[in-house]
Amino acid sequence: MFGLVAGVVGDRHNRRRIMWIAHATQVAAALVIPAWYVFGHPPLGVVLAAAIAIGTARVFVDAAVFGAIAAIIGRERFTEGQATLSAAWAIGYFIGPALGGVLIAAVGPAFALVAEAAMFVCAMAMILLVRRPLDAEDRGAPESATAMAREGLAVIWHTPRVRSYTWLSIAWNLAAATSAALSVPLLRESLGLSSVEAGVVLAIGSFVAIGVPALLGRLVPRHGPGPVAAALTGLSAVSILATGLAPGFATVAVANGIRNLADFALLSAIIGERQRGVPDRLQARVGITGRMIAVAAIAGGGLIGAALADPLGVRGVFVLSAVGVAIAFAITIPGVLRAGRG
Repeated sequence: MFGLVAGVVGDRHNRRRIMWIAHATQVAAALVIPAWYVFGHPPLGVVLAAAIAIGTARVFVDAAVFGAIAAIIGRERFTEGQATLSAAWAIGYFIGPALGGVLIAAVGPAFALVAEAAMFVCAMAMILLVRRPLDAEDRGAPESATAMAREGLAVIWHTPRVRSYTWLSIAWNLAAATSAALSVPLLRESLGLSSVEAGVVLAIGSFVAIGVPALLGRLVPRHGPGPVAAALTGLSAVSILATGLAPGFATVAVANGIRNLADFALLSAIIGERQRGVPDRLQARVGITGRMIAVAAIAGGGLIGAALADPLGVRGVFVLSAVGVAIAFAITIPGVLRAGRG
């Protein structure tokens, strides 16, 4: 809901200050529930309000981060920077739930949120330690917020590189999320894996993303971003199909690991190459708008997968998802390749 607003704020105001204030807001929101819990059980409204505040603040952080990456390493190296961020995110995705489970068992869910607040404080400190300027040098003349938002949308629609990667993002996320939403049912119900085995499969899938920076750092300079994005989209379709049809633990662990490697790498390539076609003063607006579009596609894909799980079965949805990614490849990759040649 707040992506366009966050994008305008991230391109208009001091990005370091935006990230600091947003993380401070997250600290306060995360501490509300444990503080309330000292005196009694917090009502549902308070829990939901805290969750909304944390999520909304993250949108403003993300918008500022898009611009900060371009300011620190430059647009030409945005793909490598985004790959490194994806690897860091994957490590958090692997460690965070495990740490959360331990804390919930030890101190309960309310007081486990103190650890979340502490991590936000660490993020605030790290932002202050970054000495490089984070704001764009070419901010341009002051404009109204509405005009700035329209300009960000216009760049997405009228710039061939940005438009082609945005269409790839929509089509691929919509198709791939159809099966991603059913990963746990596939492992637990269709394959009959134990909770430990399912956890190992998911952990491997997150861990392999650490190799994304090295993978893209080697492939993109040698083959170009368009062919790499095409290969990764094809690999995504094949690995989804292999995951859905896997007969047991070992095969599904390998197939799901390859799928996650392809998906994390493709996501990094899409974001990086899209942002390379955007002027520095528009990085926050285009970046967070692109993320809004991708999240909407993921949500739509998840709903489709949930609706089809009963009539088609979980494995049938995985097959359909692979076909959908193949269709996304056929529709969007020619435009990606043309944009690269242009």
